[in-house]
Amino acid sequence: MRASKPKRVYAPRIVCDHIMVQEDFERLHKFLLETECLSEVSDDMRELVEEEWPELVHKLPPKVSQSR
Repeated sequence: MRASKPKRVYAPRIVCDHIMVQEDFERLHKFLLETECLSEVSDDMRELVEEEWPELVHKLPPKVSQSR
């Protein structure tokens, strides 16, 4: 019998005016793992991915500079 990997616990946080809870993080992580790449992502979502799953940042579109 193998010991199962401990489940990662995420603290609730606000992303794009939405309170993300454990289930939201799990669904998002699964989606990112299954998705080849994303065409658009908000700054809030980019920050979340960079902090929680830096190994998946390559699936995000390039950052767009906001200089005017």
